[in-house]
Amino acid sequence: MYSLRKRLLSLIMVLSICLCVSSVCNANQATSQDVTAAVSGLIGDLNGDSAIDALDYSLMKQFLLGTVTNLPVQDDLYAADLDGDAKITALDLSLSKQYLLGLITKFPKTPPQNVTTVVMPLGDSITDGLTVPGGYRIKLWNNITNAGLKVDFVGSMSNGPTELGDKNHEGHSGWRIDQIDANINAWMTTYKPKIVLLHIGTNDISQKYDLANAPTRLSALIDKICAKLPSDGKLYVAKVIPLSYADVSNYNTQVAQVVQNKVNQGKPVFIVDMYTAITTADLADGVHCNRTGYDKMADVWYNAIKNDLGK
Repeated sequence: MYSLRKRLLSLIMVLSICLCVSSVCNANQATSQDVTAAVSGLIGDLNGDSAIDALDYSLMKQFLLGTVTNLPVQDDLYAADLDGDAKITALDLSLSKQYLLGLITKFPKTPPQNVTTVVMPLGDSITDGLTVPGGYRIKLWNNITNAGLKVDFVGSMSNGPTELGDKNHEGHSGWRIDQIDANINAWMTTYKPKIVLLHIGTNDISQKYDLANAPTRLSALIDKICAKLPSDGKLYVAKVIPLSYADVSNYNTQVAQVVQNKVNQGKPVFIVDMYTAITTADLADGVHCNRTGYDKMADVWYNAIKNDLGK
């Protein structure tokens, strides 16, 4: 009887996988550098749909065969390493099959405890929140804590309302890329963030400060940050929000190119499309967001980093 039940379950699983094939093929186009990709904190959930099913088994099989090289979730190893040996192997595939057959109810690797994630909001007055003290950090803090996660915002600056539980940051009004670059090593050494949220370049554009070399300055800044990150650290670089008096699209194209070059070098750098999330209607003064705009920025940041929190 047990053998028959096992065979029936195996047949059901195989049929489910076949039905999912067309969907799985689309997953091959996803990359772990795309911050809009699905994310999930479930071990065994390889496509980020908050479920562990035959599609995840099929994704793992294709990953091992080399037909899929990047999983839809941001952290491939966290999702697919089911036995906790820091590798994705046939043993993990076997564990996935056993789970789907009901032979096991949990994987050998267990989720880490909810640790406090150290985050540095980094940039200029948009990070500071000139028109809305606290800026995007208000809703970002609430998004994180409302999800039951712990975060420590760090930096030498501090401002914001009572609803912002941690007011620290490195948002310096009027500063350009080169000014952040001159101080970043000391800040990174002092505060040791695991995640850095970088929105910079607005003042380079506003001041028309050697714009031809802005990408080079940004590249150097990114290198300094990456050199100081912990082994599991990540840097998220935003395309800057719109300005009412200047076109930032060319700069943002260059930002994306710089980030992609770093990705190609194997550095933990991710692009965040803040530009399309904000319109000039979300600006209070043509430069800085109103509260609605800052809330939109917070949601974009949160969706980018949520899979990195609590680990």
